[in-house]
Amino acid sequence: NFDCSVCHRKRLVGDEFSKKALEKHRKTGGPLRCKKCVAEAEEKERNATASSKSVASDETRKCAKCNESLKADAFNKNQWNKGEGKARCRSCVEKSLVEEAAQQKESKSAAIQKAKDDVEAAKKSGNAQAILKAESVLAALEAEKVTGLKPVKMGRGRGRGSGRGRGRGSSSCTR
Repeated sequence: NFDCSVCHRKRLVGDEFSKKALEKHRKTGGPLRCKKCVAEAEEKERNATASSKSVASDETRKCAKCNESLKADAFNKNQWNKGEGKARCRSCVEKSLVEEAAQQKESKSAAIQKAKDDVEAAKKSGNAQAILKAESVLAALEAEKVTGLKPVKMGRGRGRGSGRGRGRGSSSCTR
């Protein structure tokens, strides 16, 4: 459970924060800002720069998404510099960001639902190994939602006792 340092909401799950913010918080212990507060701050900053921006020319450009001819102040600097045919206006960029976030959230919840269905199917089959595997996948997905950490697959990695390699203490080394 995490707390937002801006809006002071308490006991939030890892999904409410960006992965980068969670990593930084884990390393430094610094303050956390939830996605909602970060989005509000970005919106204020965009509005401030858009209102203070002095447009030197009345040049227009066609938005690649909505195909409307708009003035330079309808585009952010990054999009404007992409050139004709590739630049998207501010409203189209905002819409695509919202759609992308919704799609991401939907895909995560669909994966959890599929894992729950797999658990039910495994329980009906009665196979203990299949039940354990399905429960493990479900637990990993739910833990990722709460903590924001991806599961680490343990297995036949580079642990001790592999007997391979040429490092110190390797049994295959002849002297």
